[in-house]
Amino acid sequence: MAEYSLPAHADVLDPDLLTVFCWVAQTRNFSRAADRLNTSQPVVTRKVGKLEEQLGVQLFVRTNRGCDLTQAGEILASRAPAVLLQLSQLREEVGHAAHVVSGTLSIGVTHLAGQVMVPQLLPLIAERWPLLRVNMVDADSRVLCSRLLSRELSLAVCYDPPTDDELICKPLFMEKLHLVGVPSDELRRLMSPTVRDLASLPLVLPSGPQTIRVLLEDAFAEIDMPLRPLYEATTVNLLRGMALQGTGYTVLSMGSVADDVAAGRLMAVPLADKGMSLGLTLVSTRHQLQLRNVQLMYDFVHSEIMSVVERGLWPGRQGNAVS
Repeated sequence: MAEYSLPAHADVLDPDLLTVFCWVAQTRNFSRAADRLNTSQPVVTRKVGKLEEQLGVQLFVRTNRGCDLTQAGEILASRAPAVLLQLSQLREEVGHAAHVVSGTLSIGVTHLAGQVMVPQLLPLIAERWPLLRVNMVDADSRVLCSRLLSRELSLAVCYDPPTDDELICKPLFMEKLHLVGVPSDELRRLMSPTVRDLASLPLVLPSGPQTIRVLLEDAFAEIDMPLRPLYEATTVNLLRGMALQGTGYTVLSMGSVADDVAAGRLMAVPLADKGMSLGLTLVSTRHQLQLRNVQLMYDFVHSEIMSVVERGLWPGRQGNAVS
């Protein structure tokens, strides 16, 4: 029998307490966490108190609007989701031979892709694997890949992931970027806008290192012009909202505004420059794909996205899908 090096008096943290802590840390509110957990606020408070007692530290500071993490709480919040995911994966690995698809699986998706993908996938997953609990995580591509590498996610659908030996990437197809704004004569005249045309427009763009922003900054650098948006935003919904209000023009994929374009609320014209496209990619890690549930879901997500594309239901898809 193998020998294990274990502490004589291991005080193991209760996964249930860690789960409650994670929901409070995410919502920054004990009552909202209770709603998510389908329990009462006093139960959440009691469990967080028990965890603080076990750790010997304060994890939250109460505020008028909810609560904030202490320094100790920040450290725990950065590690606990990965620990819980690893425990879930361990349970799956131990029960691998049972051939029952169950447990919890976290899938990351960018908002751009999620608009089309999530409504198509979730009902099919629930029908095929009723015992499997799927947690969908919406974030930008950079964050999703980081969470994959930290084992907080099992797989993700994102744009142009970084090169990393641990990541396993399956290219899906290219999505053309569009200039988006309220219907106007100015936009109708720009039926094939170039990056140089964008420089003269009031732009509302993604902020920080988001994929579209990085792509545009590189394109503006190539024509030796500064990229100076009128406003910036962190989410697609905010950019879409500002475009609907006529605040300015934004650059998005067709999938994120397809309903507004169909209803005549917005216009979307494809950018003419070569390279103004995003590569939608299915991503997991070498470790995750060793798990049966993850491999099953990886293959299923790939198959269903290709089915959606082949039926012409993915707006703005450019060129042929990659099989």
